[in-house]
Amino acid sequence: MGFSDRMRAWFKGENKRAAPSPSTDKASRATVKELEGFVQSRAGVEAYLEPKTAIYSTTLLLVADDGEYLRRPVKDRGQASEFCRRTNVPLYDAAKVGYPRRMKDYDRGVRPRRVNLDDLPPWPGDADDAGGGPSSPPPPPAAPRD
Repeated sequence: MGFSDRMRAWFKGENKRAAPSPSTDKASRATVKELEGFVQSRAGVEAYLEPKTAIYSTTLLLVADDGEYLRRPVKDRGQASEFCRRTNVPLYDAAKVGYPRRMKDYDRGVRPRRVNLDDLPPWPGDADDAGGGPSSPPPPPAAPRD
């Protein structure tokens, strides 16, 4: 569309702004399957609902506990809340709470340090429990003397 076409449309009072494309206006079955696959294959997933903008339609952002994320369009808040209820994922409003820091860390290549149970020191009382029987509880602390 050239400048003269825009001027002609403006004088006629026509608004030539394009509506969101049908592919981004609502979630398709393939999109829902992608979201479900992300939730099933990752731990600690949270959902963030992103509001509709001039360029993009309403989107649902899924963020895993390590910061990996997936963003896909949804029809509206109702569809997003129904999806989160069905998959047992907490839903947050991104405009109100913002985005988690772990997303930025994931993009920068910072990975969370995982703690293995073998790396932890023994629990008090477990070291002398080699016999396998029940151990007695530790003695109570001594009363303070005046």
